[in-house]
Amino acid sequence: MTQRVTPITRYTRRIASSLRRAADGDETHLTLTGLVELLGPRAHRLLLLVVSLFNMIPGPPGYGGTIAWTTCAIAVAMLLGKQIRLPGIIGKRRLPLDLMIRASEQVVTVAGILARFSRPRLRWLTGAAANLPYAILVIGVSVVMALPVPFINAIPNVGLCIIAFSMLNRDGAGVIVGIGATAVGLGVAIAIVVGAFHLGMAAVGSMG
Repeated sequence: MTQRVTPITRYTRRIASSLRRAADGDETHLTLTGLVELLGPRAHRLLLLVVSLFNMIPGPPGYGGTIAWTTCAIAVAMLLGKQIRLPGIIGKRRLPLDLMIRASEQVVTVAGILARFSRPRLRWLTGAAANLPYAILVIGVSVVMALPVPFINAIPNVGLCIIAFSMLNRDGAGVIVGIGATAVGLGVAIAIVVGAFHLGMAAVGSMG
């Protein structure tokens, strides 16, 4: 039986093939600016999916914050209807191509499985008119995820992944699920920040 080709399977295959082409040269790493140029400076939704997926990959200290600010920059460009231009401090960050390719190939496999359950529906939640609220939501969430607090970005980022996946697959029902997951993640993130604040105050008080 031939697998049904959905928008998300086409997009994820595009990501994987683009990264493989980039690896055909002598480069072993790709900058975030290079990634934007590779996938297209106006491919806001596609790049939001890519960076949210990359945020699930463990990285060195500061990696999560860099990806969070990248996510924010892409969302700001979407909000303004402009091409994506990353600030130099973010755009020059280099990511290993082999890791990106392996991750993209896994994404293609997972997308093929999820596409069996996700389908175009409630399209009014995924049309061009949704770009404005989508961008505002991503900006707010990415700013929270950029806070230098351990594990703060894990659950909200899962929600952003679901939303990005569903937006590309024209699945409004999936967008609703993603918004719910993001809300839960933000609640957990706020609880972590409040807990860290109280622990810090308690530590300061014990030293007085």
